[in-house]
Amino acid sequence: MSVFLLIRLMVFHIILAVLLMTIGATTVVHAQVQCWAPRQNEGPVTDKQRARHLKAMSAAEAILKQSQEFLNPPVPVRMRTTMATHLAEPMRSRLIVRAYPEQTSVDIGIWKGECGIVPEADRLAGSIGRISIFFNHLSKDMFMSQDEIPKLTGTMGGYPEYNGWVVLSKNGRLPWIPQTLGDRLNRVGAARERALADWRNVRVSRKAPDQAMIDRTAALRRKTDPAGADQYVESMRRLTADIQAAQAKDAAREAHLTKLLNEYRVYRASFMAHQLAMPAVSADTDGSARKAMETQVDELRELSLDDQGRVGEIREHSRGLEREAAASVNEAEERRLRMQARDLLQDVDQIHKDHMARAALEEEALRGVYELTNLKPGSVEQALAYKMDPAFPNRSRTEKIQVIAIAVPTLAEEDVHYRSEHATHKAWLERVKASIDYASLAALLD
Repeated sequence: MSVFLLIRLMVFHIILAVLLMTIGATTVVHAQVQCWAPRQNEGPVTDKQRARHLKAMSAAEAILKQSQEFLNPPVPVRMRTTMATHLAEPMRSRLIVRAYPEQTSVDIGIWKGECGIVPEADRLAGSIGRISIFFNHLSKDMFMSQDEIPKLTGTMGGYPEYNGWVVLSKNGRLPWIPQTLGDRLNRVGAARERALADWRNVRVSRKAPDQAMIDRTAALRRKTDPAGADQYVESMRRLTADIQAAQAKDAAREAHLTKLLNEYRVYRASFMAHQLAMPAVSADTDGSARKAMETQVDELRELSLDDQGRVGEIREHSRGLEREAAASVNEAEERRLRMQARDLLQDVDQIHKDHMARAALEEEALRGVYELTNLKPGSVEQALAYKMDPAFPNRSRTEKIQVIAIAVPTLAEEDVHYRSEHATHKAWLERVKASIDYASLAALLD
């Protein structure tokens, strides 16, 4: 081969390599920025009755495509939009856009064909980022997942963010309202009614053995096993005594639960209808009432001076018997003394148990009084808790977009948590969240 021909071949291979690198780079850019997999539709998205929602979702998708941050992720991705509506909820719809890398963190392929996504991509938790836009599609868990007070987690584009959801609505109306005094009292009443009903069910199931049946069984066993019959009678005697003692305590427990329920009914009846419709607030604004109540509870748990004296005497008597047993040279006498000492310590345990049982009822009564008397009607600004507003969005205006909620999860988003690039992806999603044109999305409201 001539030197000239060799040079020509080398030049050809260099040009080919450059072309391949150029094509590869173009493919990556295309996958990152331009490659949108076919849209997914869930539910009757294209139904004529949902035309306004479809228009709003399509407009929102176009707005998201203007986010240069979202279109420039840290790794090559393919985007896919899912639009969803519900047969049972014609006023609700949602738009979700996900970004899928070529494969999951465990090397399962996600891309398919020229610009497709495998059907099981979402089951594989394959995306590295997601933007969710809900139209009139709200729930308590979105804003109050931990308790009943929406947590303001920031602002985006001048709009409030609660629990990670940016809320857009006309005139800034929020989709929750304060729980009323009636709401809170109804909850207390339901809990007390249920506690009494449950206790009565338990009490009915606790019955002492029938004495006639015990006598018949003992008589039959005595014919073949007199000693066994005596043991059976003794065990039934102890069981009956235990049940009768428990029944006496049951009566006290039922009287206590009945008292709690009656106190609730009296307290609720003390308010007028307009007061029950006002926001529920706590009268214990500085926590002093709770602190005083907890102090009383701590005092209740302490043994009285009389009981402390009894316990001290019994323990001293038990120690004396143990000393006598240790000094005894008679094995049977030693065993008797030690058993007597143990029985005395069981008496001490019983004193503590009886005291704690009484204290538990008194403690529950104190907490019950605190629970009721610190519930008062008040202002919206002092509202104790919130509930979703049943009147907003208005269910009679199914075609209207009344409130929009947007979320861009940045923590543990699908399988990002398991990727070594988690920090990079999280930073990207935070930039995406800040880059969304919230004002344009708010313009979609009716």
